[in-house]
Amino acid sequence: MKRALGGVVGAAGIIAILTLLSRIAGLLRKLAQSWAMSDGAVASAYDTANTVPNVLFEVAAGGALAGAVIPLMSKFLARGDKEKLDQTASALISWLLLIGLPISLLVAIFSHQIVGLLFGSDSAPQIVNLASVLLAMFALQIPFYGLSVVFTGILQAHKRFILPALSPLLSSVVVIAVFLSYAKTVGFGTEPSELPWRSILLLGWGTTAGVLIFSLPQLIPVLKLVRLRFTLNFPPGVARHTMRLAGAGFGALVAQQIAIIAIMYTSNSQGNVGTYNAFNYAFSIFMVPYAVLAVPVATAVFPRISAAVENASITKQNRDALESLVSTSTRLVVALGMVAAVLLAVLAEPAKIVIDLGRDIEGLEVAMTAMSGALVGYSVLYHGARVLYGLDAGKRVITVNSLAWGTVCVVLLSGIVTDIHGRVPTLILIGAALTAGMCVGALLIVLAIRAELGPGATEHLMRTVLLLLTILAPVAIVTKLLTDWLLKIGGYSIASAFGTAVVVGVIVLAGGLAAIFLADRRALLSLRK
Repeated sequence: MKRALGGVVGAAGIIAILTLLSRIAGLLRKLAQSWAMSDGAVASAYDTANTVPNVLFEVAAGGALAGAVIPLMSKFLARGDKEKLDQTASALISWLLLIGLPISLLVAIFSHQIVGLLFGSDSAPQIVNLASVLLAMFALQIPFYGLSVVFTGILQAHKRFILPALSPLLSSVVVIAVFLSYAKTVGFGTEPSELPWRSILLLGWGTTAGVLIFSLPQLIPVLKLVRLRFTLNFPPGVARHTMRLAGAGFGALVAQQIAIIAIMYTSNSQGNVGTYNAFNYAFSIFMVPYAVLAVPVATAVFPRISAAVENASITKQNRDALESLVSTSTRLVVALGMVAAVLLAVLAEPAKIVIDLGRDIEGLEVAMTAMSGALVGYSVLYHGARVLYGLDAGKRVITVNSLAWGTVCVVLLSGIVTDIHGRVPTLILIGAALTAGMCVGALLIVLAIRAELGPGATEHLMRTVLLLLTILAPVAIVTKLLTDWLLKIGGYSIASAFGTAVVVGVIVLAGGLAAIFLADRRALLSLRK
């Protein structure tokens, strides 16, 4: 067991480092976008159109694939059944292309109608027209998003984590080049109706090229691990298992994607032009501490949990080892999610200064602060869903995700009904909705894991949470005061924001890790071993 846990930490450390590099590239991508178009009308059209392919893919196949690939691959790897492994991987990719390509074509054909539904009735026609043209080009991204999910699942099931963690970096480099090329020829305040066709084509096909770079390089190592061929047939009995896992993933993701559409609609209808861009900039910062702190542990442990489930029924010792692995990793993900929340709340102001690049993006720091509380639940949902998928308890994932993201939608709807208007109030509403929904999700996913594995799977979790709250609360207050002071003496410059982020970030991370050590020393020591 110690060897397995040590492997988790080693893999998690590698993933964390590579993910940090990818997230830095992602931030540079957002900086390049801010420099090229800030939060104007072109940015509004671009972000709205660029969200659609990802949402449609997730609803059609993404959730299904994310929940099915690793458990299926890990099962065959644990058994040493190479033939069924190859056939299952081939069937998954074949069905993906069979579904994804027609959806891509339909999105391109009906791009204007789709975009029209996502903007409020008062939106300028020029913004809607630009978004529809971009969406027609972005539609090709849909099947390539699917390929990236399958390729990543195959590689992670084989415990190959490096390229999946680096792929976003490659994609970001391409899109950064697109934004810089765009900025050279077009001013950031240019209206959609004034854009030359070459600039529209650059944004549309350049961004799509970034998705291709994200997915296709992973095919090279995949071909070394599995033998792919076109087939729609799964091995005997696997199709039913795949559909069960896929159905759970589909159901779980539908609620999330509906919530994303609701956020997009709320931003465009209740806020002003650029509100959705401000949310997107804030959410890109939100994803950094989440991806660097919580995701590596959850990602590294998922194949091991899937493999451990395969052996858990053999002996009581194996069952106990599975419970211990789930318990330790869950406590660690919760703890890291809490540290991530403090980081985002404390560093919201310097992050805004950097993203602004001298052009004020109204409400950006408010959005980050409002959504910071959602980081804990967001992290726990990611990890907990994968634990339940590994346990073949997909129905529980559907229930938990539906209630969590349904809560987000209910809070958003309450804001619309009470006629909340304006950018800052709308961003606060979205942040509050995310925080409420993710808190509900975190509680329910922990209860679901406990129901599946027993009390040992959530052992000492509440103690860890309470101890961390006691330690992190004063850390958050002190570092927020320090942040405000450092920015003030630095004149709120970009340089002072970078310096403040580094100094305060190190303090928060050090305090957070010390808090985790004090709150759950046994878990950390066992993981290190």
